[in-house]
Amino acid sequence: MSEPDSLHSQEKEIPRDVSPSPAREAESQNAPAKSEFTPRALLALAGCFSVTFCSVGFINAFGVFQEYYGQTILHDKSASTISWIGSFNLFCLFGGMMIAGMLEYKYGPTILMVIGSLLSVFGIFMTSLGKEYYQLFLAQGLVLGVGICLVLMPAFVNITYHFRASRGVAMGIVVSGSSLGGVIWPIALHRLIGEVGFGWAVRIAAFMMMPLYGLAVSFVRRPESLVLPPRAKPDFSFLKNPAILFLSAGMFFVYLGLFSPYFYITSWTVSLGLDANMAFYMISIMNAASLFGRVVPGLAADKMGPFNVMISIVAISGVIATCWTKATSIPGIVVFSLAYGFSSGGVMSLQGPCAVAPVQPAQYGVAMGSVMTILSVAGLIGTPITGQLLGAYGFLGVSLFSGLAMLIGAIMTLIARMFLAKGLFVK
Repeated sequence: MSEPDSLHSQEKEIPRDVSPSPAREAESQNAPAKSEFTPRALLALAGCFSVTFCSVGFINAFGVFQEYYGQTILHDKSASTISWIGSFNLFCLFGGMMIAGMLEYKYGPTILMVIGSLLSVFGIFMTSLGKEYYQLFLAQGLVLGVGICLVLMPAFVNITYHFRASRGVAMGIVVSGSSLGGVIWPIALHRLIGEVGFGWAVRIAAFMMMPLYGLAVSFVRRPESLVLPPRAKPDFSFLKNPAILFLSAGMFFVYLGLFSPYFYITSWTVSLGLDANMAFYMISIMNAASLFGRVVPGLAADKMGPFNVMISIVAISGVIATCWTKATSIPGIVVFSLAYGFSSGGVMSLQGPCAVAPVQPAQYGVAMGSVMTILSVAGLIGTPITGQLLGAYGFLGVSLFSGLAMLIGAIMTLIARMFLAKGLFVK
């Protein structure tokens, strides 16, 4: 959404054709800086954290579903076919971001978050009843994906309303909820499936989400001082900016390979004949590491610039992914999971700050939505491609594809950064 200059003003209306006088600007600059962590902002932060815990955190547990479906309900389907459920979920999540952003601008966060929460819980309940591939695809892939999109975009946008100077840290805290969810949901689902069966395990997860979504709907509010001008026709002139174009291309390649270790680390561990129970904990270990990977890069980005940090973590993630199949023991896989989880964790928290860095505040929403729309295509085809590679070349093919895709993404993101400012170490 656009982020007008009146975002943190205490006035209710600011004429758009009047600029502050130099004396007024000097007075503002000399005034003590007010903390952005107001009670209203902290409540929004807590609500958005709950959203990512229930939404993206649950998506991060898809490796449990991938392995369970392959062994039981969908045992006659290939890994690539099953992965379309998770990848279509990502496609709906990112592909609908621009539309959801426009709706949030017009109607505010509450109505969208209510609808998104209801759709998400309904999709999970329907997943618990699924017995056929098409049923699981519609429930978990389509309905849950659309629901998460509608509840997640208002959360992301409202964090940008509340935080400017601390935006990287705030976004890192919000997105870390997905990492915490990625730790808890796989363990909970695996244990519950063994004790009460798949259906009730998934339904219990839905019941657990209901009060958390309720808190999120109650807590996420725009700043009281926020005054948004009437929405003009979306300005897509930023698409001529080469920094945005190369960033979009770079993030496309990053997302082609980013989620493969999250989706297949359990299957890799099981394929080695190692402890099956420990295999399901690998997703949680990876997400536990990404919890710190969400926050630490955000702190660094506020000091060093989001592009510089993004390039570093993507390149490191690509190198680690190419070493995936060298981890052939439980300790080795744990080390791989920790390393990859930490390095890849900051991608989601920094993609927003990177997307808005090259554009004007009025273009924030459409710029972020455009980049995420491109990411949706990569999210849709990335994991099925690696599923096909798994069948043809084994996990080595998956490892090399994921790693090389992210390394290409890092190079393109570096080119985008060079269009913003010359020099390798410029913020």
